Amino acid sequence: MLFIYISNAGGSGVSLPYNLMLICWVGVIIIFLSLDQKLNVYARPQFPLITVGGSALIIPGLIKCHNSPVVWVLLIVFLLWYGLSCLVLKSEHKRFILLSIFILALNQAAIGLIQSFTPKFAAHLFEYDWLRNNGRPYGIFQQVNLFASFLASGIGCGFLLLFMARNRGHVLGCTVGLGLLAFALALNQSRAGEIGAGVVVLALAGVYGRETPKKTITALAVIIVSFAAGAYITQHMIVMINGQPYLMARDYDGSTYERWHILQITWQMIMQKPWLGWGYGSFEYEFSRYMLAHPTLPRVNNIITHPHNELLYAWYQGGIVALSGMLVLFMGWLKIVIRAWKQQRDAVGYTLLIIPLLVHLNLEYPFYQSWVHLGLFLLLLRLGDSEKQTIVSNVTPLVRATRMCFMLSGILLLAFGAISFYAQQQLTYFERHQYENFPKPSPWYFSTQFERAKFDAMTALLIDYNHTHDDTNLDKFMAQAEQWSFRHNDKNVWQSMLMIEQFRGHTQKAAQLRMLYTQLFLVSAKRDE
Repeated sequence: MLFIYISNAGGSGVSLPYNLMLICWVGVIIIFLSLDQKLNVYARPQFPLITVGGSALIIPGLIKCHNSPVVWVLLIVFLLWYGLSCLVLKSEHKRFILLSIFILALNQAAIGLIQSFTPKFAAHLFEYDWLRNNGRPYGIFQQVNLFASFLASGIGCGFLLLFMARNRGHVLGCTVGLGLLAFALALNQSRAGEIGAGVVVLALAGVYGRETPKKTITALAVIIVSFAAGAYITQHMIVMINGQPYLMARDYDGSTYERWHILQITWQMIMQKPWLGWGYGSFEYEFSRYMLAHPTLPRVNNIITHPHNELLYAWYQGGIVALSGMLVLFMGWLKIVIRAWKQQRDAVGYTLLIIPLLVHLNLEYPFYQSWVHLGLFLLLLRLGDSEKQTIVSNVTPLVRATRMCFMLSGILLLAFGAISFYAQQQLTYFERHQYENFPKPSPWYFSTQFERAKFDAMTALLIDYNHTHDDTNLDKFMAQAEQWSFRHNDKNVWQSMLMIEQFRGHTQKAAQLRMLYTQLFLVSAKRDE
């Protein structure tokens, strides 16, 4: 699933094929587990703090949600966490999961090397644009920071496997793999990934390093040398693209400046509504309008859909209740770490493996773009628990009800994932063929693609008008575009609205749209002129 590229138009959530394939895969696993009569389940799953924190995140969204599916995603995640907490994971299961994540990370690193050093081949296999990404690999995730945090998680798992290894071959394999991951991470040049990998490696070395100093020192040396080699290449190696020489080095100054101002503006908005928040799904629209209402604020030229900090984002959307939920979740993780340290020191390493993703959450927004990362987070969090659970060995009504709920959930996930995957492929086809023969009305399964399907339907109206000159298409587009603009800031939609108003001779309305367009898309408007 994470090695095969499937054509898509980018984006996040259900727009990405690997997210939908993950849903299908999870559905199959849940169905399989629910049919396994030998499977043990816990009578009473623990983790009260995580349960309370997750509930606190969901409640504000149910009350104040701006047509956003995020609440339903949170609810599904909460149920998946409950299901994971019901499963018995023995030590051999945990090691198998660590090995699987490590191998998957190595696969991504291999893809990253192909993308960085063989531009034409990568463009053919993965539709990878070397110039757009400045040679920074993103694996199958189509976003550089997602790639980095996945590698960082793989480094954590590989480092922990190294401490568990007793065979020389296993030690050598883990050490070489860690070097490859560190090399690919350096090529990626993501600060979030580098910080996450560095922290988790140092934390694990601090816990286990004294017991196996030789393995620890050797592995750290390999990681440092490999990372330094990758960093040197980014600064000095020249890659020829279309006969032109290019360096892979990136500039951090502009990104740092913009991120800092986004956080400052988000904080000001939070202080205006600290208790109830602004509502789930409202950030993109409200952030842009807040900047327009406060022209003295530093200018952010890109369309901002997230403040690049999950704690502030939760506070902005759900107010103090959602903030409390995030803090309680963090406390729940700390409790797992402390309990593992007191009860089973050998299990402490498992509790530290989510550090790269925790770092990513404070600098980016990984879970909206990659549900693989969300599933990885849940899985690693579950691996870290070392509390002894009471196992139900006989089939009770509670066990039967739990199995039935699991099976129904698995069937629903599999059905949704499969239908949405088909819709995603259909929409991708229409988008790449200029919306030729786009169905009207849209088939019901397009609704599984949520806002993407709405956007494509709007665009298809304009394409159809160019052929039929049917004014009702323009009327429908303007009505849908106005609703769209209350949630999103899309330059192409605004340009189309402006051209239609000018074409219809609505001078005053066109002037208003032009003024707002210039304010929202300052850089783009200057280019257009």
